[in-house]
Amino acid sequence: MNLEWDRLKVFYYVAKERSISRAAERLRTFQPSVTRSIQQLEHQANSKLFIRNRKGLIFTKQGEMLFERVCNIMTEVELAQNEISGITQDVCGTLKITMTYAYASTVFVEYIADFSRRYPHIALHVICDDNLELDLTKRDADVAIRPYDPTASELEQVFLHERKVQLFASEKYLRKAGIPQKTEDLDDHKLIVFDPARTITRTSVNPHWVLRVGSAPGNIRKPFISINSAECLAQLCQEGLGIIALSHDSSLIEKYSLIKILPNIEEVPVKICYTYPRSIENLTMVKLLGSYLHECLKR
Repeated sequence: MNLEWDRLKVFYYVAKERSISRAAERLRTFQPSVTRSIQQLEHQANSKLFIRNRKGLIFTKQGEMLFERVCNIMTEVELAQNEISGITQDVCGTLKITMTYAYASTVFVEYIADFSRRYPHIALHVICDDNLELDLTKRDADVAIRPYDPTASELEQVFLHERKVQLFASEKYLRKAGIPQKTEDLDDHKLIVFDPARTITRTSVNPHWVLRVGSAPGNIRKPFISINSAECLAQLCQEGLGIIALSHDSSLIEKYSLIKILPNIEEVPVKICYTYPRSIENLTMVKLLGSYLHECLKR
């Protein structure tokens, strides 16, 4: 069986994007051409490579096996391209990054503009994914910024920084309800909690920490409001509706003029890592973004 390289390349991008149309955009060609290449490749391989469901295209068993091989080849090609280009400023391509919605909007977004000015030929494709469904080993995304996972032995996890969840309120609320002096005082205050439901956040931090801190063993305070949007959480706090817990590095604190209360009280810090498959650790784009974030977050 002789599989043509051009068709394998098309297959690679369809597999990465899980979409014929997005793959066509990446390859700067037309959808019918991509569809025809996949059909011809399936005919050559005598196997169905994709099936379609509500989320897009997914692999068959044969498609997954082929992708693992093609992915290794494409990684080597990308490495060779980086080595040939030689000069950092000339590195080009698309780097697909995944992280939670809250982290993207409250931390990462401020670094995108500066990084893009430094490396204008690197296109960042940011995918917000609170459910941690993207598989880095299958190159659903190239890199991730997320909490350390002790079970991910097949991935490189480079420590970036710690996130510390602390308590905040607005001046409007504190004038009305008073400033709590100790954690037990939270029993007499209105608490607004971030409730991320079935997401990575629930496994990395305790979203209901504010309901337990300083309370009697077995006692859980009742939230005044629960919401699954970090932005809305901060907006409700600004309106004077209650006390919230936010990570200390969130841009929402300054944006909504929130005041830290009980400053010596914080949740156990969470280690945030720059995570990627070891097979792409020598890709210049991966190195550049990792080094850049490490320097920025160190400050």
